[in-house]
Amino acid sequence: MKRVGFAQRTAALFLLLASASVGPGCTPKKTKPVHTEPWLAHPPASVEVASDAAIQLTRYVLGERSVIRLELQTKRGKLHAKLTRVHGELEIALTALAQSRAQISAELGSLALDGDDDANAGEWLARAEQALGVADGGASSATASFDVIALDDVSPEALEAKELGDGGRANTRHVRASAEGNLLLNSFRVQKRAPLEAEFAFGADRAVPDSVLIRSRSPFVISLETHEIRLRESPDARGTTDKHRPKVAPSPHEVRVSVELYGTKE
Repeated sequence: MKRVGFAQRTAALFLLLASASVGPGCTPKKTKPVHTEPWLAHPPASVEVASDAAIQLTRYVLGERSVIRLELQTKRGKLHAKLTRVHGELEIALTALAQSRAQISAELGSLALDGDDDANAGEWLARAEQALGVADGGASSATASFDVIALDDVSPEALEAKELGDGGRANTRHVRASAEGNLLLNSFRVQKRAPLEAEFAFGADRAVPDSVLIRSRSPFVISLETHEIRLRESPDARGTTDKHRPKVAPSPHEVRVSVELYGTKE
C-alpha cells in the first residue's frame, strides 16, 4: 500500500478548507457602488409629465406699443424718461394664474426723454446714455431684462371665461398680482418685486383672451449704486472751467420704474 507523503496530506487539507470557505452561506461580500450624485437630483419623469399636462400655458408676445417709464428725483424736480424698444413673451396659465411666467427685455439704446419738465433734461439724458454705454446714437445692443419667476397675491386665482350671455358686459377681465423676478442691468442681477395689474381682452374666442395689457400698480425702485451706474458729467463739460461748467444737480441714487406692456396671443 502506497503511503501518502506529508506534503500531499497538507495540500489535501488546504483544498478542503478552501472549498468549505466558499460553501453555502459563505459567499464573499460584494463592494457597494458609490453614488456620484444626490438622491432625487431630478424628479421622476412621470411627475414632470403630470405637472406639464395639468397646466396649459397660453403664449403672448409683446408688441411695439410696450414701454418702460423711468422717473428720477433730482434737487430741481422730477425727470422722466422711457425705454421704447421693449420685447418679450408672457406664458399665462389661465386656470392657475400664479403659475404664469414672463421674460421681458428692453434695449437701452432706446432711452428717450418722456416730457420736457426740466431745463437740464438733455444734460441728464446725455449722462445716462454715457453711464449705460449707449452714447453712440442708440446703436449699442445693451439690454436690461426682467424674468418673472413667481407671482403671489393673485386675484382672482383663475381667469373667468367670457360667458355666452354676457350681454352688455365688457369683453375684458382684470387681474391683480405681485411679480417676483430677476432684474439684470449693467451685468448685475438683483431680485425685485413689482405690483401689477392686467387687463385681458376677449374676441371671438370666449375661453382664451386675444390680448393682455399689463401695467404697474405702483413703481418699483432700482438702486443705481447697486448696479454700479454713475451719471458722470458729459464729455462736453469736462474741458471747461468750474466757472463756465453747466450747473447740474447731483446725480440721483435711484430710479422709479413703471411698465406698460401690450401682449398679443400668438
